[in-house]
Amino acid sequence: MNLWTTVRVALLAVGFLQGALSSHVLAPSEGVTGFLLVVVFAFGLVGVLFVVGVQRINPWSAPKWRYPSWAINPFSLREPLQFFHFAGFFFIAGGVGNALRQLFLGQGPQLSSLFLPAVGIGAIAGVYACTFAYRGKMAHPRSA
Repeated sequence: MNLWTTVRVALLAVGFLQGALSSHVLAPSEGVTGFLLVVVFAFGLVGVLFVVGVQRINPWSAPKWRYPSWAINPFSLREPLQFFHFAGFFFIAGGVGNALRQLFLGQGPQLSSLFLPAVGIGAIAGVYACTFAYRGKMAHPRSA
């Protein structure tokens, strides 16, 4: 495991523990419906496509972006896909931690437990949509 993989896994563990141990509400506790989860997922997907699309024309952006990888620095300002890839997993980790906390406290499964994972899955879907939508900006997989 290289340095950036270790950093990502450690930060995901922090996100998971934050969700599992926090007494603060990390997601709405009431009013979460299946429709809201779909909207949050879609917002993550479209939001990432938009923000990365703006970065595509940024002159300080890397000439070619590498496909998302756990072995690459997620905080590089020159490759936005790496950050959103990591952020998606961070939201999922926090949501899973929160869901396990709710189950441990005997609150039972709730739709609100899926709010943060829906955000994270939407962001990750947005990242992979970007690799298709902006494929001209992507480095050839073998050269990454």
